[in-house]
Amino acid sequence: MADYYDWQETLSYDADVTMVIGARGCGKTYGLRKQFIKDYIKRKWRFVELCRYKNELSLVADGYFNRLARDKDFEDYEFKTDARFAYMKEKDAKNWEIFGYFIAMTDAQKQKKRTFDNVRRILLDEAVLETNNVYHRYLKNEYMVLANIVDTVSRERADTEGIKPRVYLLGNACDITNPYFAIMGIGTDLQYGYKWFRDKTFLLHYVDPKEYAQEKLEGTVAGRMVKGTSEELTAISNTFLNTNDDFVLKKPKRAKFMFGIISNSRKYGVWVDYTEGYYHITDNFPNNAEPIYSLTRQDSTVNYINANRLNRAMKSLGEAYWLGIFRYDSALIRERFANDVLKWFGVK
Repeated sequence: MADYYDWQETLSYDADVTMVIGARGCGKTYGLRKQFIKDYIKRKWRFVELCRYKNELSLVADGYFNRLARDKDFEDYEFKTDARFAYMKEKDAKNWEIFGYFIAMTDAQKQKKRTFDNVRRILLDEAVLETNNVYHRYLKNEYMVLANIVDTVSRERADTEGIKPRVYLLGNACDITNPYFAIMGIGTDLQYGYKWFRDKTFLLHYVDPKEYAQEKLEGTVAGRMVKGTSEELTAISNTFLNTNDDFVLKKPKRAKFMFGIISNSRKYGVWVDYTEGYYHITDNFPNNAEPIYSLTRQDSTVNYINANRLNRAMKSLGEAYWLGIFRYDSALIRERFANDVLKWFGVK
């Protein structure tokens, strides 16, 4: 099997926020947890592991260091966890030392009452959710929730030389429309390798699976089970499925504005081209345009019409989709529109 993910190269960039998109099983999580232990042994730096919901805390913490406890580098140490802390000690020592914290992002407000000491690394594993995951969802304003947690656990001040926190987001190539890509303006033109965003504060490593993909595909039961399916591309070959150009066509100038939609704080313009017979979807609409419909409660204001599937405009929208006459300005708009709007019509 190919070597595990090379965290040393990634850590050498020393980015404020690092996002790693790599195939399942390539060692992203294992390697970073190993770094947590090294940090504490060498510098007494602690870590924070995040999950989205409180009921996930015990699932994340349970068996957190089982594999690492068998690592020869740590044969002189013992580890244990509960739903709040990670502990370690040398085998001949009596007292356990806290070297990690587990936090649910939905409890962000309560965390302000906790004391966090010497936190260096903050991890959100599975930062990218599968588009067909009906049991989990992104939090509202998730990126800002994360930023507030970083502030809470680090208490960082711009005028001091204390420990500078570093944030790590790990995921698979599941969803090109995830909130982190949206915030950073990351589109469908992804290339394998490292790329900086936000004035070199956000580092994306889109990992080239190379020989690892073929080895897992042929050498593991799970790999052979998904061979030839769409899951092979996502789980093993680290390829986003929703970046193709199907139904992508730029809106022509002759298209007429019909109405706008706001859903999940994103804007969409619906235009009709009578010449070609297409409905065009864009990611904005003209200033002072009307009517504008809101599909989600937080977007309903005095300026927008609260829509439902029985609205005449909404019925025409659903019918147009099933007729196959939608065209989108980009693949990213197509995927976001499906998640934000078309799901209300049972499309996704």
